[in-house]
Amino acid sequence: MITESSPLLNLPVNMHPKQAVFIDGMRHAIEIIEMAYSRMCDSLTKLSFESSNGKNTTGFTHIFLDVWAFIDTADRFRSLWVLQPNSHTLPKEFSKNEINSKLQNIRDIRNVSAHIAQKADQIVALNSSVLGSVSWFTVASGSPLKIKTHFIRPGIMRGTITENLAQSNGMVNFVNGSGGISITAGKHAANLSDAYNLIYSIVQFSEKVLAREIPKPSIENTIPRDMFGSADIDVESL
Repeated sequence: MITESSPLLNLPVNMHPKQAVFIDGMRHAIEIIEMAYSRMCDSLTKLSFESSNGKNTTGFTHIFLDVWAFIDTADRFRSLWVLQPNSHTLPKEFSKNEINSKLQNIRDIRNVSAHIAQKADQIVALNSSVLGSVSWFTVASGSPLKIKTHFIRPGIMRGTITENLAQSNGMVNFVNGSGGISITAGKHAANLSDAYNLIYSIVQFSEKVLAREIPKPSIENTIPRDMFGSADIDVESL
């Protein structure tokens, strides 16, 4: 989502410190969201092709690592966006109420994961998965066009299990071959692809506003960022 020349990465030194912290927090969230979603789509596509080739796959930890990283970070991004200074000046499309409403299902899903112990009775009553169930579409063939739909339901299962394959609610954007990704956890459901597309639109809006209102900074007047340090250890002195 963010390129090296993005205003989100090149904040002027005279920006208000609190606003800079919020933008920097959102920048980190955006980068994690992009990585988690891209890897998630790639893993789901690989799983689709492996299953089509008859490979029996039972381990899904790597997929749910990215699923829940995406959910947790998307909710953190939402919080930073709606609580940032001067959020009351945002246009209706990107206003606090609008973004809170559109990402409420992400927050609901995130709260199930954050409070599994407290939600245990609900999970048992619904006979649902502790990690949640994921469904999605994968492009199996481009010519002729062939789309497959799948679901993953990890964890223990009791009695009759009812899971839904992915269902399209309109246009599906495919990333690394997969899209239309949804998750159900407890009594809540969320479309991760819709959340990704919404956050992408917020990023585009933010970059446009920052580029218009902030003069293009040079290296000299840009806030430094992203430090890495290292040192050799004298093992003989240990």
